[in-house]
Amino acid sequence: MGMTLNGSEELEKFYKDKFYFSYSSISKLLYSPVAFYNHYVLKQKDDVVGPHLVAGRVLHCLLFEPEKYDDYFISMPGKVPTDSQKKIIDNIFRIHLSVENNTLSLEDYSQDILTELLTANLYQTLKTDQQRLDKILTDENKIYFNFLKESQEKTVVDQPTYDGCKVGVEILRSNKDIRTLLQLDRTEADDHIEVYSELQVQVDMDYLPYGFKGIIDNLVIDRESKTIFINDLKTTGKSLLEFPESVQYYKYWVQAIVYEKLVFHKFLKDLPDLGEWKLYFTFIVIDKYNQVYPFQVSAETMAMWQQDFDDITDMVKYHYESKDYTLPYDLVFGNVKL
Repeated sequence: MGMTLNGSEELEKFYKDKFYFSYSSISKLLYSPVAFYNHYVLKQKDDVVGPHLVAGRVLHCLLFEPEKYDDYFISMPGKVPTDSQKKIIDNIFRIHLSVENNTLSLEDYSQDILTELLTANLYQTLKTDQQRLDKILTDENKIYFNFLKESQEKTVVDQPTYDGCKVGVEILRSNKDIRTLLQLDRTEADDHIEVYSELQVQVDMDYLPYGFKGIIDNLVIDRESKTIFINDLKTTGKSLLEFPESVQYYKYWVQAIVYEKLVFHKFLKDLPDLGEWKLYFTFIVIDKYNQVYPFQVSAETMAMWQQDFDDITDMVKYHYESKDYTLPYDLVFGNVKL
């Protein structure tokens, strides 16, 4: 067995409250317990978000919560300073804005700008400080400085990414099958239908020391037909025909089972007519060619995935209870031979 990581203050703090596993944290734990430990226990999170992940998040927001786009994202200005000027402004922002008044403007840092220009030996042939400042304090540079301030708590999105996501959303919304799945055309007369977007759900499991959580992209509850549709949007850099392979490679099937458990425990578990309800899970996929297809998961496949998930549950339980985050489960027990 692997060496147990325990005794640290971070580990004690982590176990002070019950942990709720999401699809992403399960995936990280299975792939690399050390990476899980660093991310969730030590809080050493990677601040770098890849362009494909940014695009995926933008697409989700524009489709499901367009009114919240400005809360989470900010668009890169159309024009940015030249490299030499940008470096000066970036340095001013990096050195001062983390500790000083965020309401200050670029002009308020005139003396610091002059110091930066001297250090960089930039515009030193000009005769006066004001002439040097005029080179930096342009309208374009002021807009860029304000952008840096506003972007501190938001994800920066470049224009091509935003434009591409807008096209993707238009294609998704123009697809009749997708509109039906997401219930985009429901009216006041459809009061038997409930629709939730980006729904955060967290549930406890009586038989496990941990819980599950997730953010469900789109959930449709039809109380008349006693049917629930869980719809998850996926983007892929491959073609649609290759998506079934991605389901296995990225373990998207784990996400499907986790979401099914979340919905069951939140909405169905205590219903007296539970046996009459049906639940469908669909991956709505848009590929790099902007082709769209709803991959609905059959009942037989969901049952098979549930059996496989029982093994996943045992692996997660081992790591969580033993506090062993040194090696993947199969390697800990010597189940891998070449």
